[in-house]
Amino acid sequence: MTSKVPIVSPSSTILDVQSYLSKKIGQLETIDYVYVTDRQKKLIGVFSIKELYAYPAETKVEIISIKDQLASVTPYTKLEEVSYIALRHNIKAVPVVDEDGIFLGVVPNDIILANLKREHHLELLRLAGIHEAHLTFDDTMEIPTSLAVKHRAPWLLVGLGGGLLAAEIIGYFEHTLERNLILAAFIPLVVYIADAVGTQLESLMIRDFALYRKLNFTKYFLKQFSTVLIIALLLGLAVTLVSLLLHDNVNISIVLGAAIISAVLSSLVTGLFIPYMFRSFKFDPANASGPIATIIQDILSISIYFIIASILL
Repeated sequence: MTSKVPIVSPSSTILDVQSYLSKKIGQLETIDYVYVTDRQKKLIGVFSIKELYAYPAETKVEIISIKDQLASVTPYTKLEEVSYIALRHNIKAVPVVDEDGIFLGVVPNDIILANLKREHHLELLRLAGIHEAHLTFDDTMEIPTSLAVKHRAPWLLVGLGGGLLAAEIIGYFEHTLERNLILAAFIPLVVYIADAVGTQLESLMIRDFALYRKLNFTKYFLKQFSTVLIIALLLGLAVTLVSLLLHDNVNISIVLGAAIISAVLSSLVTGLFIPYMFRSFKFDPANASGPIATIIQDILSISIYFIIASILL
C-alpha cells in the first residue's frame, strides 16, 4: 500500500486539482485516480485522472466523482483478494480504508500486476505437481548454487548407494551368469524398458493429480494397472519372438519375455506409489521422486530378471 496518492476535498474544482498535481507530482507514487475525502478523512468518492480534461475548470470534483459502491479493502485483506477486486471492478488501484472508513492509501497497479503474475506462475507450477512449499528452494535461476546442490545431492547419493546395491545383486547371481553369459547382454534392455514405463506413469500421475484434484487413487491405480498389463504382455511377447529369431534359444527367450513382463508390471510401484508418497510428504517430485524411483526400479528389474533366470535356466 502507498499513501502517496492525490487526495482532495469534495469542494475542490478541477482547476484546484490540476494546480495541486502540478505542485505535488514529484511526491506522488501513482496518479491513476484522484481520491475525495471529507473532513474526517473518510473516502467518499474517486475519479480517474482523465476526467480532469473532460469538464470545465470550474467543475467541482464532487460532481464528477464516483460515490456509490466504492470498491475498497482493509489493511488486513489478502493480496490475492485485492487483485480479484481490481479485476472484478476493472480498476487500476484499490483503495484501502480502516474499519471506520478512513482513507489510508491504495494498492497500486504495479503491485496488483506483480501479484497476478506470481499467482499465474504458482498455478502453472501446481499443474506440474509442484506446490508452494517447494518454491522457496526450487527457483533454479534464483537460489545459490550451494543451496541447489544441498537440495539435490542427497537424493542422488541415495541413488548412488542403490547403484552399488544393484551391482551386489548382480554379483550374487554370478553362477547363473557364468552358465548363461548371454544374460548380461540383455540387462540394459530389461532395465530400460521398465524405467521407460515407470517414467511414463510418473509423468501421467503428476499431471493427472494436478489437473483432477479429487482423483481417486485406487481407481486410478486399477485403470493404470490394466493398461500397463496389456503393455507388458505386448512387450514381453515381442522380446520373446525377437530373441528366439536372433539366438534360437527357447529358454533364454522365455526368460527375457517373463522378465520384461514382470519388470514392466513392477514399474507400477515406482511410477505411481513413489511419486504419490513424495507428494504426500511435501517433497519436490523433481528433486526427490526421479532419482529415488529410478534406482528402486533398477534394483527391482535386475532382481526380477536374475530370479527368473535362476529358476528357469
